Amino acid sequence: MRKLFLVFVTGVMFVFPAFASAQNNITLSSMTVQLWPEYDQPSMLVIADFEVDSATPLPVDLTFRIPQEANLIAVAALTSDGNFLNAVFEGPQTMGEWQTFTLTISQSSVYRFEYYQPITFNGNQRIFSYLWDGEYAVNAFNVLVLEPVDVTSFSMTPDYASIAQENGSNYYNSGAVKLASGEQFALNLDYQKSTDTLSAPAEGIQPAAPVDENTPGRVSLNNSLPYIIGGLGVVLIVGGVVYYWQAGRKSTGKPRRRSHVHTESENDGEETYCPQCGTRAKAGDRFCRVCGARLRQHEE
Repeated sequence: MRKLFLVFVTGVMFVFPAFASAQNNITLSSMTVQLWPEYDQPSMLVIADFEVDSATPLPVDLTFRIPQEANLIAVAALTSDGNFLNAVFEGPQTMGEWQTFTLTISQSSVYRFEYYQPITFNGNQRIFSYLWDGEYAVNAFNVLVLEPVDVTSFSMTPDYASIAQENGSNYYNSGAVKLASGEQFALNLDYQKSTDTLSAPAEGIQPAAPVDENTPGRVSLNNSLPYIIGGLGVVLIVGGVVYYWQAGRKSTGKPRRRSHVHTESENDGEETYCPQCGTRAKAGDRFCRVCGARLRQHEE
């Protein structure tokens, strides 16, 4: 049993170094890093496109490191129709001064990951440093830097090899270099801007076409006005019918008895006496309560 265990341990020692060696021997045929300073946020947008060398057996897991303060926003693969589609990955996880994430490469294609990294602001001056850690060998590694708007001075180290224009913007190209496994590449930017304007500021949602009275789904007051007036007319007619119906019910109801209320003039009028027996009559009497003689009424 002990011999069997030793054989197993020995086998593991041979297998895992070979596996680790295979991982370390991965070569990227190309890696293009785009740096877009103050593009849509007051920070650096880093876009890294890479492709695994055709001699690398697939599938294979690639682990990349990004700065601890970075914010990973996308990991994707280029599809046959020329669009990037989100790829499955693990992480990011904190590892010392870095964050790491792992992506499984199952087929030959261009892969991309993007993240934002803070820029150092010092008044109008901006300073930024990019570092490729050299985890994998790269046959062709280059950096493209997009010139931000309102720049008054711009410099990069190492210096750019060429400048190209695209969509009216300048792209500074570091030039392709070959990097061995473990060989790092550092690039430093130092530029000044007269404003804090972003290259592509976030905008509100805009209509694809001008909105007018004929836009589908739009309710036009001019088209709806006849229906509104007609509806008000119907409401008024129905209201009138209900009102008259209620008024008719009240008028045909049982009349209320009116009680005789003595007015102040009746209470304060002159006193009446019977012309036969002289008995004082009460208000409203027409005949004497004693002798029955007709009482004389005062003229008003």
